[in-house]
Amino acid sequence: MKPNKTLICVMTLGTMIFAAGKVSAIPGVVNVSGTALSETDSNPSSGVSVGKVTKHGFKTKDVLSLLADATTNAWFTDKYSQLVYDPDAYNSDASGVYPYNVYGIFYVTNTSTHAFTRLDGLDGEGYYYSYVEFDSYGFYSLWEDGLGFWHDSGLGENYAESYKENENKGTYSSNATLQGLLYIHDDPYDYDITDFPGINFDNTNAIIIRGLGTFKYSDNSTTETELLTLSGSGDGYFSSSADSYPVITGKVTFKAKGPSVE
Repeated sequence: MKPNKTLICVMTLGTMIFAAGKVSAIPGVVNVSGTALSETDSNPSSGVSVGKVTKHGFKTKDVLSLLADATTNAWFTDKYSQLVYDPDAYNSDASGVYPYNVYGIFYVTNTSTHAFTRLDGLDGEGYYYSYVEFDSYGFYSLWEDGLGFWHDSGLGENYAESYKENENKGTYSSNATLQGLLYIHDDPYDYDITDFPGINFDNTNAIIIRGLGTFKYSDNSTTETELLTLSGSGDGYFSSSADSYPVITGKVTFKAKGPSVE
C-alpha cells in the first residue's frame, strides 16, 4: 500500500514530526505525473462518425484535487500541499482487517500551515477505509511482510535485488526491481484492487498505474535514504472529462531521507 509526465522532479522530505502526532520512520514526498489517452467522438456530417484520441497530462496537483473532492478537504489543492508516503510504517488499521501485516501509510500535508490528514483509517463504526494504496509483494525482503494489499493477487511475487552489507562499517545498500501498483480513488470503501479486481468501477474518479518498480535503499548507520520509482500504465476514471474512461501511462516517484533507526 497504499503510487506522470514520464520524467518528474523529486522532492526530498526529511524526518517529519507533526504537531498533532508523529509519522514513523522517514516519510517522503510522492510525485505523480502522466498522460491520459481519451476518445472523443463527433458527427461532422450526416451519416459520418469520427473518433479521435486526445491526450491530457496530469500531475500531482491533479491527484491532490481528486483527493480534495473525495475527502472534502479543500486545502489539499493549496500550492503548499503535498502527497506524503511512509512505506516503513506498520499500518495497524489495515492489518486489523487482514490475516497478514500491512505496511505503508499515505498522508496529505501542508508545508505552510503544517496541517496533515491521513488517507486511510477506521471510520466511526470501525470500518476500514482508504483513498490511496501502493501494493507490492516483492518488498517482503525489506519488510516483515509485503507492502500494501499484495495478498494472493496477480500482481507478481518475484523480485531481483542487488545489495551490499559491510558489518565492519555498519553500512547497507540495496536496489530491488519488482512489480508494483498505485491505486488512487475517491470511494474510500473500494480499496484493495489487487484482491478485488473491478472495484475501481465503483469510483467516480480514480487513477491506476501498474508496472515495474525499483526501490533503492541505503543506511550508513547514521542516515537512511529510500527512493521508489514506479513506471507503467493502467486505467483512469474521470467524471468531468469528455471521455471518463481514459488509458493511463505514468510515473510515480518517492524519496525520503532521515536518521538511521535500528
